Amino acid sequence: MAEEKSQDVVADEEVHALNDSVHLPGGYTITLPGGIYTFVFLVLGGLTIFEIIIAELPEGLFTLPILLAASALKALLVVIFYMHLNTDNPFYRWVLGVPVGVALLSILYLLAVPPVAY
Repeated sequence: MAEEKSQDVVADEEVHALNDSVHLPGGYTITLPGGIYTFVFLVLGGLTIFEIIIAELPEGLFTLPILLAASALKALLVVIFYMHLNTDNPFYRWVLGVPVGVALLSILYLLAVPPVAY
């Protein structure tokens, strides 16, 4: 009975250890000591602080694109890791990606249209 319990504990530890590993493109795997969710949380916090600092600087030509890129990166991290899109069926990536892509292309098109009436 004690052997079965110890095997269950080992199996639980192996399952939890897998959450610390991230599979990257190209067959690479990174294992983080604090866990991937803690790392992503810290990156999101760092990006938020970065956005606050950039927003408080004098407005320049690249202020808005930098803020948009940082917020897009934050959204991507949340979707990939906290919504588990990286481990789900690839169909769900298409279900999320196609509407977001269409919306982004539409926004870029509307930004390119001159704001004057013809």
